[in-house]
Amino acid sequence: MPIYSYACSTCGERFDRLRPMSSATEDTPPPCPACSSTDTRRVVAGFAVHGPSGPDHQEIAAQRAQQERMASITSKETIDSLRAAKSNT
Repeated sequence: MPIYSYACSTCGERFDRLRPMSSATEDTPPPCPACSSTDTRRVVAGFAVHGPSGPDHQEIAAQRAQQERMASITSKETIDSLRAAKSNT
């Protein structure tokens, strides 16, 4: 059963109701919980998207660790120049 959002035309209260899909097209909307008025109408509601809402801290930590590992690696050019300098002495 979907959740439908309603607004009361009398008091302005907005509320949600869990209703069967078959009752969504009925001419009798639910009464307002605040003032009991039956002058309510269905309104378009926003929806939520499931997913990360911000940076993934574990991913950031893994990227930093990878950068630190890469920074500690001596390049082939540096090794070759050190070997050449050592063999010249």
